[in-house]
Amino acid sequence: MKKLLSFLCFVLLFSSVTLAQQRLVQEVRALLAAEPGPVTEILLTGVTPFLAWSAVWPGDAPGIRVRFSEDGRHWSDWSFIGPEPHAAALPGQTVGQLRFEAASVRFFQVSTEVAMAGIFFHFYSPGPDVTTHNPEAEAEQLLACPCPQPGFQRRSDWCPAGNCPPNPSPSTTTVTHLIVHHSATANTASNWAAVVRSFWDFHVNTNGWADIGYNWLIDPNGVVYEGRGDNILGAHFCGTNGRTMGVCVIGDFTNAAPTEAAVNELRNLLAWKACNVNANPLSGSLHIGSGLNLMHISGHRDGCSTSCPGNLLYSQLPNIRQQVAGYIECVCTVNTKEISADMPALVVFPNPGHRNIRVRQPAGLAGLLELMQTDTGRVLDRSWYAAGAE
Repeated sequence: MKKLLSFLCFVLLFSSVTLAQQRLVQEVRALLAAEPGPVTEILLTGVTPFLAWSAVWPGDAPGIRVRFSEDGRHWSDWSFIGPEPHAAALPGQTVGQLRFEAASVRFFQVSTEVAMAGIFFHFYSPGPDVTTHNPEAEAEQLLACPCPQPGFQRRSDWCPAGNCPPNPSPSTTTVTHLIVHHSATANTASNWAAVVRSFWDFHVNTNGWADIGYNWLIDPNGVVYEGRGDNILGAHFCGTNGRTMGVCVIGDFTNAAPTEAAVNELRNLLAWKACNVNANPLSGSLHIGSGLNLMHISGHRDGCSTSCPGNLLYSQLPNIRQQVAGYIECVCTVNTKEISADMPALVVFPNPGHRNIRVRQPAGLAGLLELMQTDTGRVLDRSWYAAGAE
């Protein structure tokens, strides 16, 4: 068995931000690799709800091994950390994958198979959800296409402390292609908003980006999170981000399938945007930035060499495209319902409805009409509409 090299000499560098006088960030830089490696203390206190961490190492080594302990005596197994597929290459350096540990860990050790200097470790406590927020935040108003935008958590919902600011000078883009990602992180979590905060910290403080890379994110429960937001240039697609919208389904779908709730909300989000930019979900076109002919709904791997969005999500993209097309046809198309053969038409759209519906009455229609909202035959809501009333 190949003997692992470990770190002998460490210099600790700290930088922090505060939330209720609590340190959120600890940065550690290892200057020399040799054997054996020392045990290094994690100085963050009050970590909650878990500890997020990442590493950057010099050169293009395939990865490092790290283990953790609560007391410095009892250790977890060594975990191999490879390069982060979404990170843009730093000059002469490799960005490692974002990982999460229990909030109770206090010590760590590192091993490498080749000697390397200058490994940078970034530890982050996402912090608590300091205000109560509504996981079903109201959706934006309907745009040109009457296809409802799914409800989502705004940045102020998933980062209520306000310490995950957006890029103060964002660039906009005209979207033609919708790019699907996975985060390549754990498929379970105690707090998905805290995971999103960790993505923001990783993208900004480790990758050096101006903001979280994706436009939108979806957790396994089907909750949508606002990343950079609509029509904002992202950092997610092989360095050719113009004219794209990046959607990250949170989890690792290399060997596990995404949840039905996540896929359903991915369909709804893609249908909303595809309808509004008039992009046929069943066809493709030239993506100007990459010079590639891409399907309007594509996976990250369609643009460059990466396994993202994982085999078990990527294999679902043909079916998701069909679902998006069906959703647009059934939900986002204005349907006209005849009141009777000799009466003018009352237009209800979208029909079927999602959260909001609109009623357009023709001139000359008067009387009391009953509007009933149903779902698979079950009456959800019943109301009366006074046609002809101001």
